[in-house]
Amino acid sequence: MSENIPIEVQMDIVRRLCVKSVAQCRTVCKLWRSRIDSMHFTKRFGVRMNSAFSYVLLYERSYKGNAFYVDENFGLTPVESNISFSGLTPLGWSHGVCGFSFGPIVRHFMCLLWNPTVHKSVGAYVPYDTLGQEYEKRLLGFGVRPNNLDPLILKIAFPFDPKEPWSVKLFTLSSRVWRSLGNEYLLPHTFRIKKASQANIGRHIYWCGYEKFVGNDASSYKSYVIVSFDMLSFRFQILNIPDHLLRQLPLPFYVTSIGDNLVVSGNIQGDDHCVFCIWVLSIHGGTITSFTNLLTIPSPIAVKLIGFHDNIDPIIEVPSQEGFSASLYLYRMSTGGFQSLGIEGDAGSFFIRPFSQSIVLQSHADMAKYCEELVYPGLVDTRLNLGCH
Repeated sequence: MSENIPIEVQMDIVRRLCVKSVAQCRTVCKLWRSRIDSMHFTKRFGVRMNSAFSYVLLYERSYKGNAFYVDENFGLTPVESNISFSGLTPLGWSHGVCGFSFGPIVRHFMCLLWNPTVHKSVGAYVPYDTLGQEYEKRLLGFGVRPNNLDPLILKIAFPFDPKEPWSVKLFTLSSRVWRSLGNEYLLPHTFRIKKASQANIGRHIYWCGYEKFVGNDASSYKSYVIVSFDMLSFRFQILNIPDHLLRQLPLPFYVTSIGDNLVVSGNIQGDDHCVFCIWVLSIHGGTITSFTNLLTIPSPIAVKLIGFHDNIDPIIEVPSQEGFSASLYLYRMSTGGFQSLGIEGDAGSFFIRPFSQSIVLQSHADMAKYCEELVYPGLVDTRLNLGCH
């Protein structure tokens, strides 16, 4: 472009191009590369839906990882990637980036961030002081901060002693360091989070959570809640579930999203069959303001909601009788019938999200690894091995 055109105007033109063209523009000159790699440009480029593909689908089959783009008719196109997805546990999808938990020795040894649009992945080692089981439960959380499109990772650990507080460390890709959150940002020590699923909606990450109580007869019971984390204020919050809804929910439940609404789902176990339920929740100001039952159907076995087609029809994982494999089905709300999608894999491994494109991670070297100095000495010889193709 002409040197007479201000650089701000040049960048305003570049940000309107497709991802591939933006990548080519990075090679024009050092000034363009510096501007394009800035968080300001990444934010202005934003997140865009893809016209060719509706979803990204991840699953394992015979313990081999698979990644596909999915079109409106559920046709599959393999995702070009230099990593294998075997051994990776998807955490969440946000602003065109998927977060994974990876652990060859310690379960949450690393969090891997992957943006298929820019063909890049970045790993951050999770800090551990010792190899001992000093915490009863651990989980990783992932999201992208909507104000600047900066990826964020949470390491949440609960001690054995319920009288002790949580330990939460936070990592942002822009800082490339882990820092501890003070107790004033955390929940009371009696609360716990279920790590089976998380949902990313706007500035919040949501999980199923509970508080454990001991009755007068020494028996224990759990009171279930929804736990949220605000990625802008870095604060956790409890969302109490209305009693009328709580009495009808499967416990514990899975969380996902449909549009800007939180979805909870699961199976209520009966004597000879299950009842599969899906509820849609509206949340405003940290409060559940309304809830709607989207689906309640009997099922001979426990099934799992993994997503929605066109924000209407549930995509459901149905396990085989032996429980080791599973198939994907689409439940047509208009007809009340199941449609097989012809996709089979290992039970519990399916992950599907609406596919969106961004240039998050573009400024990082592919397969970059951060915080390696924090790895416990007993693991220093362990290297990231994601089965590169």
